[in-house]
Amino acid sequence: MLTGVQTGADNTLHVNIMLQMQKMKGEDIVDDTVWIVKTHSPWCMPYAPQFKAQKIMCVVRNPLDVILSWLNLVNTGCHNLKASFDFDKEYPNWWQRWIEKMVGEMK
Repeated sequence: MLTGVQTGADNTLHVNIMLQMQKMKGEDIVDDTVWIVKTHSPWCMPYAPQFKAQKIMCVVRNPLDVILSWLNLVNTGCHNLKASFDFDKEYPNWWQRWIEKMVGEMK
């Protein structure tokens, strides 16, 4: 943490206590103690804390990166691990269904 002020997030601790344990202490904090609040808006987790902001900065990841990143998170339960195999090569039918589902949700 460079500034000494934690970055907040509107993620709920119901599912993100591991992020706090990994030094992301601002998870579930959206008050004036943080300068920036990370959000996945317009998508919102159940029980996520609501907040208001006067300014926003929008950062958008490449959707193709998001599809694989989300798949690895779902399968490993961790933000910094990836599966030890290639989904598209070892499970092509499942991979195709995953891609179709994710593209459908992004539309």
